[in-house]
Amino acid sequence: MRSKSACATREAFDFSERHSILIRARPATVLNGVRHYRLGDDALLRPALYLRGLPARLLRAPSPPPLELQDFTLLSQTNRSLIYGLKGAFWQTNYGLRRFDTSMEFLGDRDASVATLILSFMTGPATRGRTRLVTQTHILCPTSHVRRCFLPYWLVIRPVSGLLRRRMLSQIKARCERST
Repeated sequence: MRSKSACATREAFDFSERHSILIRARPATVLNGVRHYRLGDDALLRPALYLRGLPARLLRAPSPPPLELQDFTLLSQTNRSLIYGLKGAFWQTNYGLRRFDTSMEFLGDRDASVATLILSFMTGPATRGRTRLVTQTHILCPTSHVRRCFLPYWLVIRPVSGLLRRRMLSQIKARCERST
């Protein structure tokens, strides 16, 4: 089953989401802003994480620490893009994360019991003096069982994730434009 947000160019993925923003800064400045962004910089994150941790608290299970970009495995880095990966059973109260030290370890892992999340940030030319920053999230579920487990989580988390992603882009834009 494909998410309604999946489109023909993303058929290899089970779920996808895309957001973009125009920023008055050079691509290198924009990507540097992405690298240094901290989710904790957003005041809306705390209430969102509280809600995300509610099932764990109700089950008296340990809540996972908040995720940061540094928890992801850097898969690719160019002068125009950053691509990160994360694998886990995100629908579980502790996210069921798998940790990898290198992109080769990440790409070589074939654990079919977890979903693979690819998070990319790409810059492209826009109007004069501006850079378009595009962030995409792609989720690959290797089995129908993983897809069935992930789907309810995606339906609940996607609106919040999208809101936080748009806020992230706005905060990166504000910082980049202040520094130029």
